[in-house]
Amino acid sequence: MSAGTSSGGRQSAILIPVAQAEQLVGPHRMEHDPVAASGVPAHVTLIVPWLPPDDITDADLKELGDTVQGFGAFDFRLARVCWFGRAVLWLAPEPVEPFVKLTGILAGQFGTAPYEDEFDEVIPHLTVAHASDGVELGPVAEQLEAGLPVECRASEVWVMVGDGRTWSVRAAYPLD
Repeated sequence: MSAGTSSGGRQSAILIPVAQAEQLVGPHRMEHDPVAASGVPAHVTLIVPWLPPDDITDADLKELGDTVQGFGAFDFRLARVCWFGRAVLWLAPEPVEPFVKLTGILAGQFGTAPYEDEFDEVIPHLTVAHASDGVELGPVAEQLEAGLPVECRASEVWVMVGDGRTWSVRAAYPLD
């Protein structure tokens, strides 16, 4: 699987990094998730795509910082292995409510629906692997299950930008 953005083009995303999960998911993500090899850490996405990277202004970043400023850090755990069909393997954060609430606030503030409004509901998740080229992800799911739960803390919101090949952090905001 080659590195890049999920769309293959330039895009931005708002996410919560989940460093506590890296030991468990990192090797699997590097092998089975193209954004991992392009610089995106383990994370729960809040909004993707956000704004076109070249259109993000200092005012947009300030507005984002102001929007998340009052949203406090929160604890959660990655407790279950789940699937979107048989194509995407992911971990479920519990509770989901803080992620859903923050996504809703950001989507309303910026008029950017999560996942381009492709899905009927927001399902917070930490993507681990995409099935491709006939790769069987069942053994990966078993390895993940053996390492759960993972206790985590959401303490930052990041804006990341991708150029189609690599991603970088454009801004980071503490949740306090």
